[in-house]
Amino acid sequence: MLCPECKRPVPGGEICPQCGQQVPERETFGGQGGHYLRVLTGISLALFALFVFIATHKEASLLDALECLYSSGWFWVYLLIFLAPIALGLYYWFLLREEEIVVTDEYIARRSYWGDEFLRWADVARFQRQPTLFRRMRLGRVAGLSRLFTKGRLFLNLPPVAYELVSKPDANGNVVRMRLEPGTIADLPWLLELIEERVGPPQEAP
Repeated sequence: MLCPECKRPVPGGEICPQCGQQVPERETFGGQGGHYLRVLTGISLALFALFVFIATHKEASLLDALECLYSSGWFWVYLLIFLAPIALGLYYWFLLREEEIVVTDEYIARRSYWGDEFLRWADVARFQRQPTLFRRMRLGRVAGLSRLFTKGRLFLNLPPVAYELVSKPDANGNVVRMRLEPGTIADLPWLLELIEERVGPPQEAP
């Protein structure tokens, strides 16, 4: 494991000799469903604020503007525009609500909507990276929203690169491929640091 404070390799559960902090025996990473829901809800509220700004400049009051809009027959169109991002955020929250990755000194395990995976570090054959367009990722283009409002920043420089842990073949010749994509897992940079501490830096995928 790595010390979260000074990034020094220390066995999980022991005290870091450099900073004196206890290093956790396991690190847990959740999905970003809540992040998408917050960002898309913010977009909805921004659209609503824009409508309020425009409406109150054209009508005597917001109530008058709503009554005028409702009687014009366009009310449901505006309501759909306002609710669509929230509905999309709820959809991605549902997909990622069970997403969880656990890292220890012995293994990395993943629980996901798309299936559970388990891989011991001793069984890892290679760790590779591959630049990938957001539209080709598991979540599609919406993965690009993971770079907005992250960790107190307006924009996080998170390139569209997918990472993959590949196991050694088992007795039947089967291999485990654990794919890690930006936009799916929270705090991906820290997860990658923990992986690199166990298996080394990623290689370019063939």
